[in-house]
Amino acid sequence: MKKHTKASMEVIIATEPNATPPPQDDNSLVVSLNGLIQVCREAHDGYMKAADGITSSAYKTMFAEYAHQRSRFASQLANLVVEYGGDAEDDGQAMKLFSHGWIGIEPAVMGGDYGAIFAECESSEAIAREAYERVLEKSLSEDVAPIVNRQYEQIVEAHNRIHNLLEAYELEHKN
Repeated sequence: MKKHTKASMEVIIATEPNATPPPQDDNSLVVSLNGLIQVCREAHDGYMKAADGITSSAYKTMFAEYAHQRSRFASQLANLVVEYGGDAEDDGQAMKLFSHGWIGIEPAVMGGDYGAIFAECESSEAIAREAYERVLEKSLSEDVAPIVNRQYEQIVEAHNRIHNLLEAYELEHKN
């Protein structure tokens, strides 16, 4: 029987089809979680701008709830970062990890067009969903995976809800 070193095991495991990727080291995990924290903070700020800039009380409430949800997500992730010896305020590497959403929310809100606001929220949620998917592709520890999965599921739900609102708005305002 051939004995493998840890490094060669990682290569073997990583190249086997359908194999679970090797677990992330703590530093890599912290960077990934900090990236998700930034995504959540951007979403919080974006949703607050959407809530402040929309006149419908139902949409204002929905956006404010999503903003508070993302704030909770960021806090949960920050707690994990600290548990793994990281600094949740360190966004140096994390800022480069994922695409940024919410860039067009201010112009959309300024224009007052619900369709533009929904479209910006929907595209920004798609970016958040992709960021979570990239992290979930990695092998996460047993204490991290359920939290990230639960947040991901709620982001997908929000994305789908906003996507449906956008489609309904576009149908209603087709002409």
